[in-house]
Amino acid sequence: MVIERLRTRLILLLVGLLALVLIAVFVAVYSATNSSAERQARQQLQVGANVFSRLLELRAQELGSATQVLAADFGFREAVASGDLPTIRSALFNQARRIGADEALFFDARGDIQVSSRTVDGSGQVEISALQPLGDNSLVAVIDGQPFLLVDAVVMAPLAVGQVAMAFGLDQALTEEMRTLTGLEVSFVTSRQGSMLNRVGTLPAADGVEAAEAPDSGLAEVDREVYLATRITLLEQEGFRIKAQLLSPLEDALAIFDILKRELVLITLIALAVSSLAAYVMAGSLSRPVSALADAARRIGQGDYGSTVKLKRSDELGRLAESIDTMRQDIAEREQQIAHNAFHDPLTGLANLAKVRERLADTARGGSRGALVLFYLADAEDLLKAYGQTFYGDIISACADRIRDTTGAASLLAFHPGQGFLLVLGAVNRDEAMIATDQLVSALSGKMEHQGVKLNLQWLAGLVAWSESDQNADELLRQVAIAAGDARPGPERISLYQAERDQDYMRRLRLIRDIHFAAQKRELSVVYQPKLDIATGEVRQVEALMRWHHSELGFIGPDEFITLAEQTGSIHKLTQWILMAIASQIGIWTEKGLHLQVAMNISALDLENERFPDQIRMILEAQEISPRMLAFEVTESALMINPERSLRSLERLRSMGFSLAVDDYGTGYSSLAMLKSLPVQDLKIDKSFVLQLAEGSEDAVIVKSTIELAHNMGLKVIAEGVENAVSLEWLRALGCDTAQGYFISRPIAALDLEAWLASNRTTYKPTEDS
Repeated sequence: MVIERLRTRLILLLVGLLALVLIAVFVAVYSATNSSAERQARQQLQVGANVFSRLLELRAQELGSATQVLAADFGFREAVASGDLPTIRSALFNQARRIGADEALFFDARGDIQVSSRTVDGSGQVEISALQPLGDNSLVAVIDGQPFLLVDAVVMAPLAVGQVAMAFGLDQALTEEMRTLTGLEVSFVTSRQGSMLNRVGTLPAADGVEAAEAPDSGLAEVDREVYLATRITLLEQEGFRIKAQLLSPLEDALAIFDILKRELVLITLIALAVSSLAAYVMAGSLSRPVSALADAARRIGQGDYGSTVKLKRSDELGRLAESIDTMRQDIAEREQQIAHNAFHDPLTGLANLAKVRERLADTARGGSRGALVLFYLADAEDLLKAYGQTFYGDIISACADRIRDTTGAASLLAFHPGQGFLLVLGAVNRDEAMIATDQLVSALSGKMEHQGVKLNLQWLAGLVAWSESDQNADELLRQVAIAAGDARPGPERISLYQAERDQDYMRRLRLIRDIHFAAQKRELSVVYQPKLDIATGEVRQVEALMRWHHSELGFIGPDEFITLAEQTGSIHKLTQWILMAIASQIGIWTEKGLHLQVAMNISALDLENERFPDQIRMILEAQEISPRMLAFEVTESALMINPERSLRSLERLRSMGFSLAVDDYGTGYSSLAMLKSLPVQDLKIDKSFVLQLAEGSEDAVIVKSTIELAHNMGLKVIAEGVENAVSLEWLRALGCDTAQGYFISRPIAALDLEAWLASNRTTYKPTEDS
């Protein structure tokens, strides 16, 4: 049939062309919408996967905090150091129950499991088949065929003596919790050599979906429903594999675009119905907005969320534009939140360590000077032990509020859990940085009340400043940590990094590490310094002194390594070693007919150990040595640390038959009343008073009055630091009982001492005129 009317032809042509245009637009928008829907679904699945990973990380942090608290507990470390398994088992059970952990383990220094919370008797009869790190501070393990999230901590006393591990099971309850928090279907599959050992999940198992060889991402079908799937390998070791599978229903992701599709169909039908009446109008009014929406959909699909989608019309195309724009805003907000979380601390809302590194890198590229400050709470450990992690977190948040708005626009304030607040100051010199740091320390410190608890917080700070040419993020963070470690309450609450501290710090760390193995490496030795009986000129007593010849660093002075040993707790091991060495040497001398009483110094930490007297008794009994052959010297300052406990230990030692002396008398702050109460027989005058003895000098007056005081109290007097004959004769004239010093003999080895005694028997005997 031939249509003769031009109008009809034009209308049909225009309607046909319009129909073709609308169909083309419909196909383009439909395709772009489907693509955007699937992309958004995959993005939502990725967001869910990120949330899943973050939840595992938070769970690991919770485990890590609890594990670190337990590993740092003094009582627990003491139990580990002494091998007290019942106490270790009780502490593990209590900590596991407190945080809801499914498994708590204790490993000895060899890595063997000694205690497990899952066994009936707490013994370590569990099997760890595979173990693999998951993040910086967590591991995934197969324990007795079951998957676990595990965090461990080294127990230091002061060096590694064991490990504590806390674990949560990757079980059904965890998958349900993950589904609630992420909106995804979650399952954990444990397999070995391709055979499934264990499977838990929020959906029933499906053949092929959770097989070991299944791809890490793609589509999966469960109960005839199609899901977008992503699979995360948590562990793959020695034939074992643990995978986490996250599923998002594809139908749900596409459903939100059904209205958009229906509106597109409706628009097409309306356009075709009225095209015969307004073809020339619709040709211009429909093609342009539809093309604009298609472009907007395409931009959104490509990740461009900055351009607003808006049409100045109230018809279906206008509402479609509003829907697309709402979708654009929602997607942009979610991506902004993800980006924000990547660079901010969840507790305080401040920037995190990653943001600090980024700012330091930007500053380095800009070539400008600046400073990095680390603020840490000196009372943090006490607060955690006394009130718990939640209370401590509230205090940190309150402190963050105090200083949140006090820094300038060119500065970056951040918080790093486990360390404290970090402040990056740009374009400042050292003096300006010190002023700003002092103001912030003052703002952070001071009184605070929370939950009815009144606190007086004490914040300290370390500061490192850099010029335009020597900044590096990792190096600056290391340096500021060293500086913060040097800060002390009071005038030194802010410590400025000094380059020479690096070498001292590394030497200190090495000595702390190596002192634990010094005896094992045969680097320790004992020398003996004779003590002269001034009245008879005989030597019946010597003082034993420890020496450490490091295999690489050479001679290490006692003032250096004894202090480190006391600070790190290694002093007990050194005391045990020298006691056994002295007991062995006394036995050798006794067999040779040489009867010498040996004196040795003991630390305040030794006196605080209530088992110390019993340990001495066991060592001497093993060598069949009489307590009368051993004497102990303790300084005034050591007695003042814990007078009551020190006095109890000294009284026990005296009751066992040991001789006791107060060492370095005159340098401490002990009172006469306290001196009178001590069960000591000897008073040892510090060498600082003896070195420069001269008639009429202040030192001579002090020594003379000390000798008279000691004799009036029934004590014998030992003078150390005798370096010339004049001092020795002066002490003899004053009635001093015993002298010790380089004039008589330097500290020498045992064999050299025997030779010295043989050749100096009459050297120091008093003359008849004396």
